[in-house]
Amino acid sequence: MRDGIFQVQHLSLAYPARRGHPAATILDDVSVDVERGSALTLVGPSGSGKSSLLRCLNRLEEPTAGVVRFGGRPIVELDPRELRRRAALVQQTVVLFEGTVRDNLMVHAPDTTLDVSEGRLREALTEVGLDAALLGRDAATLSGGERQRVTIARALLRDPQALLLDEPTSALDPPNAMLVVETICRLRDARGLTIVAVTHTPELVRRLGGTLLYLVKGRVQAYGPVHDGGIVDERLQAFLSGTHP
Repeated sequence: MRDGIFQVQHLSLAYPARRGHPAATILDDVSVDVERGSALTLVGPSGSGKSSLLRCLNRLEEPTAGVVRFGGRPIVELDPRELRRRAALVQQTVVLFEGTVRDNLMVHAPDTTLDVSEGRLREALTEVGLDAALLGRDAATLSGGERQRVTIARALLRDPQALLLDEPTSALDPPNAMLVVETICRLRDARGLTIVAVTHTPELVRRLGGTLLYLVKGRVQAYGPVHDGGIVDERLQAFLSGTHP
């Protein structure tokens, strides 16, 4: 592939059988390529394995078969902490700690070196469309949209090459959801970030473009490009319009 950042080949994930139950297959023979600076959106019904695939990309889940490569190297050869810095996951449930926005942005592993100077923190907030004056605000007082964007800003402080986003707009009302969509698309363009996102938001799919992967019960049902704001594959169009069987 040309200038690929992620390459997933025949990936499967199964959880061990419990007594009296068969093994649970989560992902079954998934292959997908993601070019550097492009976007891949993962869609499908609840329980289809979308979030598990996302977590396999930075070793928060370990596949039972297949290979994931990042920048051409199998991810099992990379230090997991470095991989997670370069491919930063923003989870569906926003996690902010007690204290100010500044306190939350400065949280990092003890053995990780980050630039958390005042100027860099202000810059990170500005990048996600928030006023730098929020740094001194109690994080508990933020709106849902503000909380999500602070979480994205925290990921940006690690200077990632890719953002892995798990349902970034699912808990937000429409105006805040659109602010987060605009933030993600602006960051992709400004930083040349690769975006891999689990979403049910058609507007995010259209705005990101790139490629769409449709999973059902862990298997690929459709995999195709988004061109000029439209979905090429009819099954993907049907899923996003709510008319799929």
